[in-house]
Order: sequence, then C-alpha cells, then structure tokens
Amino acid sequence: MNAPHPVIGVLRAGMLLGFGWVVAAGLAWAAFGLLWALLVLFGWLVLQRFFHGAVQRLGEAITTQSARPGEPGAPD
Repeated sequence: MNAPHPVIGVLRAGMLLGFGWVVAAGLAWAAFGLLWALLVLFGWLVLQRFFHGAVQRLGEAITTQSARPGEPGAPD
C-alpha cells in the first residue's frame, strides 16, 4: 500500500481546524451572544476560502510538475 500524498495531511489538518472554529463559534454564542458567534463563523469562512485556494494551487502545481517528466524534481 502506498503512503498517502502529503496534500492529504494538509486536508486533514484543515478539517480539524475547521471543526475547532465551529466549536469556538458555539462557545462565543454561549458567552457573548449570536452576533459574536456569527462573526467567528464569518472569519472561519474567510479563512476556509484562503485555505481552499492554497490547496487548489498546490494540487495544480503538483499536476503540472508531474506532467513534465524531463525536469528535475519530477517523479520517475
């Protein structure tokens, strides 16, 4: 069985971080009210957009690199 690609680890970390933000929003709601919980969730959504874009660019770079077999650093 092959080892998982490093991008899988990045995606797993993103899921754990995403769950933490939802918990933080729940705690903010309990402590400060709905407005603060919505602000925390909005911040989480903004960060998720940046994270998704970074992972997508990484995947495209890996695809481009593996499409050029003659260049240094490309898989055999």
